[in-house]
Order: sequence, then structure tokens, then C-alpha cells
Amino acid sequence: MTATTFLALVISQASVGVARADCFPIERLPAELRPRAEQLLLKIMDGEGLYTVVGGLKPMSSGWLSHRVSVEKPELADAERDRRILATFRSGEEIVANVQPFWRVYEGKRFLDGVIYHRSGVARAIRDHGSYFAFYGVTPSSEPVEAAMAFELDGTSQRNRGYGYLFGYPDHAVNFFVSADEEMRKTKKLVPRDFLHIPTFASATHRFVYAVPKGQAPNEADLRLRAEAAPILAMYRQLRPRYVGEGKRGIVALLRDWFDDGKGRCSSATALMKARSRAR
Repeated sequence: MTATTFLALVISQASVGVARADCFPIERLPAELRPRAEQLLLKIMDGEGLYTVVGGLKPMSSGWLSHRVSVEKPELADAERDRRILATFRSGEEIVANVQPFWRVYEGKRFLDGVIYHRSGVARAIRDHGSYFAFYGVTPSSEPVEAAMAFELDGTSQRNRGYGYLFGYPDHAVNFFVSADEEMRKTKKLVPRDFLHIPTFASATHRFVYAVPKGQAPNEADLRLRAEAAPILAMYRQLRPRYVGEGKRGIVALLRDWFDDGKGRCSSATALMKARSRAR
């Protein structure tokens, strides 16, 4: 999808929004859970989740919450607590989050990770790679977690392809991601690689990151992804000090003000349009 097409899609979505009270409604949580909700939401926004929450450039993001659970004696109280919290990490139906279990077991433990999805971003990835997702019975109207769990159970390297698409990597990087894994399964040796990074507030490297063949310079797709991400991060850097800190209104207020169209309707698409407009 070109930047022009992506922007057209964003503009078409901007008229759809929810009331401010339905935008990240952590007030609906018991008081004792709200501080953790704020901490987790800030961690998402400081990392690569920013590019999921604002506009869906990155259809899904994880890495900001993880539980390791014994499969012999599962203790799931903490996971259940966090599922309750993540149910409020939404803006209408556009942004959704959950605690997602992973199928593989390591040293007797299963990982359960926090994942946040941009529904239209996921639908776009499925539509753009329809033949891949069709194999699993997944279509653009599939629920995001349904799409992810469909390929999560695939024991082949094609599992990596699904994650690559939903993590928002360029197609050439996804192809390398898959072929390198296939090669390593045969040779037991890591294929040489370099990494390309999209900066986040928390770190300039190692957050929104993907592998490419060793020595390969950034190509047009890589440069386009960086260009699309830049105004989002620039606006977040401008807004964050106004809202986050002792005595300030907090990350939820930041998101509601950023998502607000000026008429009390909030959407991720509006936030992206504001960031792009500011960059002009």
C-alpha cells in the first residue's frame, strides 16, 4: 500500500469515532487497578505500540507485558488481572488489546504476552496478503486475535510470515525473516543479517526493528516506513511532556486529546491526521 493510499484510508476512517469516555476508559476499572493500567499504557506509547495506537502503521505490537506460566501448575491470577485491564485499552472497536497465550512451551512454561491491535491495520495487512491468510481461513473481517492465533499454531516457518505481516514489516523483510528461519532449521546456523530500526520514544533502536540480509542498505519500502513513522513520533514527543509527570493529567488524557476531532469524537485516524498535518 502506498503512502497516498494509506492516507486516503485514514481520512475515510476519521469520520468514525467514539465519545471521549469510550476512548481508553480505564475509569471503569476498580481504583486499585488504574495505576497499573496507566503504567502499561504509557509503556505501550513509549515503545513501538505508538505506531499501532496512532493510525495502525504497525497493525499489532507486543513486548510490553509478559507472563511465564507453568503448564504443570498454571497460576493465572495475574494474567486474569491484566486481561481485565487490557479490556479498557480500546477506542471503540478500532483499538483492542488482550493477553495472548503462545502455543510453544519452554522449560515447562508457556508465555502469555500483552498484545495491542489496530483493527483496520490488521484488516489492511490481511487484505494486502490475502493468499497467505486465506490458507488459514482468515479474511479482513476476522477478529485480530483470531488472525494471530490461526498462524500461531503453525509449526513451520510460515508462522514467522504471519507475525511479520502483522508487526508491520516491509514485504522484503518478511521474506527474509521466513527464508532465514528455513535455512537455520536446515543448517542449525544463524543466517548473517543486519537490522533496520524505526525510532521510538523509549529508544532509537531495538524496538520497532526487523532483519534484512547482511550489508543491505535501506530500500524504498524501508525509507517510506520511516517517513510515515516520523510525524507520529514527533507529535508524541511534543505532547508527552505536557501530560506525563508529577501532577500532570496523564497518558489517558493525552490520548483523548490527541484522538479528539474537536467535537468530542475520538479516533486513531484523527490522531494520525493531526500528526501528519503538523509535519507539513
